[in-house]
Amino acid sequence: MEQKVEHKLERKWKFQNKRTVDDDEPHLTPQLKKHYEAEAEVLRLLLDLEARFKKYYDLYQCEMKAQVILIERIWLLTQRYLILISSEQGCQYPEVYTRSTEEAIINEYQEKLEVVRVSNNTIKAAILKVSEYCKEFYAAYDRLDKTQETPFLLGDKHHRCIQYHKIMAVDIFNYFYAMVLKLKCYMHQLDPMSMESVEEYREVLKNEAIMEEFDEYLKMRFVYCRCLQPVQTCPILKLKCSHKNLANLKYVSRI
Repeated sequence: MEQKVEHKLERKWKFQNKRTVDDDEPHLTPQLKKHYEAEAEVLRLLLDLEARFKKYYDLYQCEMKAQVILIERIWLLTQRYLILISSEQGCQYPEVYTRSTEEAIINEYQEKLEVVRVSNNTIKAAILKVSEYCKEFYAAYDRLDKTQETPFLLGDKHHRCIQYHKIMAVDIFNYFYAMVLKLKCYMHQLDPMSMESVEEYREVLKNEAIMEEFDEYLKMRFVYCRCLQPVQTCPILKLKCSHKNLANLKYVSRI
Protein backbone atom coordinates (compact mmCIF):
# COMPACT_ATOMS: atom_id res chain seq x y z
CA MET A 1 0.00 0.00 0.00
CA GLU A 2 2.77 2.39 0.97
CA GLN A 3 4.63 1.60 -2.26
CA LYS A 4 1.56 2.52 -4.33
CA VAL A 5 1.24 5.83 -2.50
CA GLU A 6 4.93 6.61 -3.06
CA HIS A 7 4.61 5.71 -6.72
CA LYS A 8 1.61 8.05 -7.14
CA LEU A 9 3.43 10.88 -5.38
CA GLU A 10 6.48 10.39 -7.60
CA ARG A 11 4.35 10.49 -10.76
CA LYS A 12 2.58 13.60 -9.50
CA TRP A 13 5.91 15.33 -8.78
CA LYS A 14 7.25 14.51 -12.25
CA PHE A 15 4.06 15.79 -13.87
CA GLN A 16 4.18 19.05 -11.92
CA ASN A 17 7.86 19.49 -12.70
CA LYS A 18 7.21 18.94 -16.41
CA ARG A 19 4.40 21.50 -16.33
CA THR A 20 6.73 24.02 -14.70
CA VAL A 21 9.30 23.62 -17.48
CA ASP A 22 6.64 23.85 -20.16
CA ASP A 23 5.12 26.93 -18.52
CA ASP A 24 8.52 28.64 -18.45
CA GLU A 25 9.02 28.16 -22.21
CA PRO A 26 5.56 27.66 -23.72
CA HIS A 27 6.84 28.76 -27.17
CA LEU A 28 9.43 25.98 -27.30
CA THR A 29 7.78 23.49 -29.61
CA PRO A 30 9.59 20.25 -30.43
CA GLN A 31 10.46 21.65 -33.86
CA LEU A 32 11.85 24.88 -32.43
CA LYS A 33 13.74 23.01 -29.74
CA LYS A 34 15.38 20.87 -32.41
CA HIS A 35 16.28 24.01 -34.35
CA TYR A 36 17.89 25.64 -31.31
CA GLU A 37 19.95 22.51 -30.75
CA ALA A 38 21.09 22.70 -34.38
CA GLU A 39 22.02 26.37 -33.90
CA ALA A 40 24.04 25.50 -30.81
CA GLU A 41 25.94 22.88 -32.81
CA VAL A 42 26.66 25.36 -35.62
CA LEU A 43 27.87 27.95 -33.12
CA ARG A 44 30.16 25.41 -31.47
CA LEU A 45 31.68 24.48 -34.82
CA LEU A 46 32.06 28.14 -35.79
CA LEU A 47 33.96 29.00 -32.61
CA ASP A 48 36.17 25.98 -33.13
CA LEU A 49 36.82 27.05 -36.72
CA GLU A 50 37.72 30.58 -35.64
CA ALA A 51 40.38 29.18 -33.32
CA ARG A 52 41.72 26.78 -35.96
CA PHE A 53 42.04 29.51 -38.59
CA LYS A 54 43.95 31.73 -36.16
CA LYS A 55 46.24 28.87 -35.20
CA TYR A 56 46.88 28.09 -38.87
CA TYR A 57 47.54 31.77 -39.61
CA ASP A 58 50.20 31.89 -36.88
CA LEU A 59 51.85 28.81 -38.35
CA TYR A 60 51.61 30.29 -41.84
CA GLN A 61 53.30 33.53 -40.80
CA CYS A 62 56.06 31.63 -39.04
CA GLU A 63 56.73 29.55 -42.14
CA MET A 64 56.79 32.64 -44.35
CA LYS A 65 59.38 34.32 -42.14
CA ALA A 66 61.55 31.21 -42.32
CA GLN A 67 61.18 31.06 -46.09
CA VAL A 68 62.23 34.70 -46.45
CA ILE A 69 65.53 33.83 -44.77
CA LEU A 70 65.98 30.77 -46.96
CA ILE A 71 65.10 32.42 -50.26
CA GLU A 72 67.58 35.24 -49.64
CA ARG A 73 70.33 32.65 -49.35
CA ILE A 74 69.04 30.82 -52.43
CA TRP A 75 69.07 34.13 -54.31
CA LEU A 76 72.72 34.66 -53.37
CA LEU A 77 73.65 31.09 -54.29
CA THR A 78 71.95 31.42 -57.67
CA GLN A 79 73.78 34.65 -58.37
CA ARG A 80 77.16 33.16 -57.50
CA TYR A 81 76.47 29.96 -59.41
CA LEU A 82 75.69 31.93 -62.57
CA ILE A 83 78.88 33.95 -62.13
CA LEU A 84 80.84 30.75 -61.61
CA ILE A 85 79.64 28.94 -64.72
CA SER A 86 80.04 32.05 -66.84
CA SER A 87 83.68 32.41 -65.76
CA GLU A 88 84.56 28.85 -66.79
CA GLN A 89 84.74 29.79 -70.45
CA GLY A 90 87.68 32.13 -69.89
CA CYS A 91 89.49 29.85 -67.47
CA GLN A 92 92.42 27.72 -68.71
CA TYR A 93 91.89 24.93 -66.15
CA PRO A 94 88.26 25.24 -64.94
CA GLU A 95 88.11 21.67 -63.64
CA VAL A 96 90.88 22.37 -61.14
CA TYR A 97 89.05 24.79 -58.87
CA THR A 98 85.50 25.24 -60.13
CA ARG A 99 84.27 21.68 -59.62
CA SER A 100 84.49 21.73 -55.82
CA THR A 101 83.08 25.24 -55.70
CA GLU A 102 80.18 24.34 -57.96
CA GLU A 103 79.45 21.22 -55.92
CA ALA A 104 79.42 23.23 -52.70
CA ILE A 105 76.95 25.73 -54.16
CA ILE A 106 74.66 23.03 -55.54
CA ASN A 107 74.68 21.07 -52.28
CA GLU A 108 73.71 24.09 -50.24
CA TYR A 109 71.14 25.16 -52.83
CA GLN A 110 69.46 21.75 -52.71
CA GLU A 111 69.46 21.75 -48.93
CA LYS A 112 67.81 25.17 -48.68
CA LEU A 113 65.33 24.25 -51.40
CA GLU A 114 64.38 21.09 -49.53
CA VAL A 115 63.56 23.10 -46.40
CA VAL A 116 61.37 25.40 -48.51
CA ARG A 117 59.63 22.35 -49.98
CA VAL A 118 59.00 20.88 -46.52
CA SER A 119 57.71 24.25 -45.34
CA ASN A 120 55.17 24.43 -48.17
CA ASN A 121 54.10 20.85 -47.57
CA THR A 122 53.63 21.64 -43.88
CA ILE A 123 51.27 24.55 -44.48
CA LYS A 124 49.43 22.58 -47.17
CA ALA A 125 48.85 19.65 -44.82
CA ALA A 126 47.72 22.07 -42.10
CA ILE A 127 45.17 23.85 -44.31
CA LEU A 128 43.82 20.53 -45.60
CA LYS A 129 43.32 19.50 -41.98
CA VAL A 130 41.38 22.72 -41.36
CA SER A 131 39.26 21.98 -44.43
CA GLU A 132 37.84 18.91 -42.68
CA TYR A 133 36.43 21.13 -39.94
CA CYS A 134 35.21 23.60 -42.57
CA LYS A 135 33.20 20.86 -44.24
CA GLU A 136 31.72 19.83 -40.90
CA PHE A 137 30.70 23.44 -40.24
CA TYR A 138 29.21 23.83 -43.74
CA ALA A 139 27.20 20.63 -43.34
CA ALA A 140 25.82 21.72 -39.97
CA TYR A 141 24.93 25.12 -41.43
CA ASP A 142 23.08 23.51 -44.33
CA ARG A 143 20.97 21.51 -41.88
CA LEU A 144 19.59 24.68 -40.28
CA ASP A 145 15.96 25.53 -40.93
CA LYS A 146 16.39 28.85 -42.74
CA THR A 147 12.66 29.62 -42.42
CA GLN A 148 13.05 30.24 -38.69
CA GLU A 149 13.37 33.92 -37.80
CA THR A 150 15.82 33.60 -34.93
CA PRO A 151 18.53 36.11 -33.95
CA PHE A 152 21.13 33.53 -34.89
CA LEU A 153 19.89 33.45 -38.49
CA LEU A 154 18.93 37.10 -38.84
CA GLY A 155 21.56 38.69 -36.62
CA ASP A 156 21.06 41.42 -34.05
CA LYS A 157 22.74 44.64 -32.93
CA HIS A 158 25.57 42.67 -31.30
CA HIS A 159 26.05 39.81 -33.77
CA ARG A 160 26.13 39.40 -37.51
CA CYS A 161 23.94 36.71 -39.04
CA ILE A 162 25.41 33.22 -39.27
CA GLN A 163 25.33 33.36 -43.08
CA TYR A 164 27.86 36.22 -42.96
CA HIS A 165 30.28 34.08 -40.97
CA LYS A 166 29.75 31.12 -43.26
CA ILE A 167 30.67 33.22 -46.30
CA MET A 168 33.73 34.56 -44.47
CA ALA A 169 34.84 31.04 -43.58
CA VAL A 170 34.67 30.04 -47.24
CA ASP A 171 36.62 33.13 -48.33
CA ILE A 172 39.34 32.67 -45.71
CA PHE A 173 39.87 29.02 -46.57
CA ASN A 174 39.98 29.77 -50.31
CA TYR A 175 42.55 32.51 -49.71
CA PHE A 176 44.84 30.29 -47.65
CA TYR A 177 44.56 27.35 -50.03
CA ALA A 178 45.19 29.54 -53.08
CA MET A 179 48.34 30.92 -51.47
CA VAL A 180 49.63 27.43 -50.73
CA LEU A 181 49.12 26.41 -54.35
CA LYS A 182 50.79 29.61 -55.53
CA LEU A 183 53.84 29.04 -53.34
CA LYS A 184 54.21 25.45 -54.49
CA CYS A 185 53.83 26.48 -58.12
CA TYR A 186 56.56 29.12 -57.89
CA MET A 187 58.75 26.80 -55.83
CA HIS A 188 58.75 24.16 -58.59
CA GLN A 189 60.13 26.79 -60.97
CA LEU A 190 63.19 27.52 -58.81
CA ASP A 191 66.36 26.70 -60.72
CA PRO A 192 70.01 27.57 -59.97
CA MET A 193 70.31 28.52 -63.64
CA SER A 194 67.43 31.01 -63.44
CA MET A 195 67.72 34.20 -61.42
CA GLU A 196 64.26 35.21 -62.61
CA SER A 197 62.62 32.25 -60.87
CA VAL A 198 64.17 33.26 -57.54
CA GLU A 199 63.15 36.89 -58.03
CA GLU A 200 59.56 35.82 -58.62
CA TYR A 201 59.50 33.69 -55.48
CA ARG A 202 61.00 36.55 -53.48
CA GLU A 203 58.24 38.82 -54.76
CA VAL A 204 55.56 36.36 -53.67
CA LEU A 205 57.03 36.18 -50.17
CA LYS A 206 57.35 39.96 -50.05
CA ASN A 207 53.66 40.36 -50.83
CA GLU A 208 52.79 37.79 -48.17
CA ALA A 209 54.70 39.78 -45.57
CA ILE A 210 52.29 42.70 -46.07
CA MET A 211 49.08 41.22 -44.69
CA GLU A 212 47.82 43.90 -42.32
CA GLU A 213 44.38 44.04 -43.92
CA PHE A 214 43.97 40.28 -43.86
CA ASP A 215 45.23 40.14 -40.30
CA GLU A 216 42.46 42.53 -39.28
CA TYR A 217 39.94 40.65 -41.41
CA LEU A 218 40.72 37.36 -39.68
CA LYS A 219 41.26 38.48 -36.10
CA MET A 220 38.76 41.33 -35.85
CA ARG A 221 35.93 40.64 -38.30
CA PHE A 222 35.82 36.84 -38.34
CA VAL A 223 34.66 36.77 -34.73
CA TYR A 224 31.11 35.84 -33.83
CA CYS A 225 31.28 37.08 -30.25
CA ARG A 226 34.32 38.12 -28.24
CA CYS A 227 32.70 37.09 -24.98
CA LEU A 228 32.78 33.48 -26.19
CA GLN A 229 36.51 33.48 -26.95
CA PRO A 230 38.83 31.68 -24.50
CA VAL A 231 40.92 33.88 -22.24
CA GLN A 232 44.57 34.07 -23.30
CA THR A 233 46.76 32.65 -20.56
CA CYS A 234 50.16 33.25 -22.12
CA PRO A 235 51.27 35.49 -25.01
CA ILE A 236 54.00 33.06 -26.03
CA LEU A 237 52.85 30.54 -28.61
CA LYS A 238 54.92 27.45 -29.33
CA LEU A 239 54.79 26.92 -33.07
CA LYS A 240 56.17 24.01 -35.04
CA CYS A 241 57.59 25.75 -38.06
CA SER A 242 60.69 25.85 -40.25
CA HIS A 243 62.54 28.21 -37.93
CA LYS A 244 63.82 25.20 -36.02
CA ASN A 245 65.08 23.71 -39.28
CA LEU A 246 67.32 26.69 -39.98
CA ALA A 247 69.56 25.79 -37.06
CA ASN A 248 70.03 22.25 -38.37
CA LEU A 249 71.27 23.08 -41.86
CA LYS A 250 74.32 21.07 -42.83
CA TYR A 251 75.74 23.11 -45.67
CA VAL A 252 76.80 26.61 -44.72
CA SER A 253 79.26 27.53 -47.41
CA ARG A 254 81.66 30.45 -47.20
CA ILE A 255 81.27 31.20 -50.87
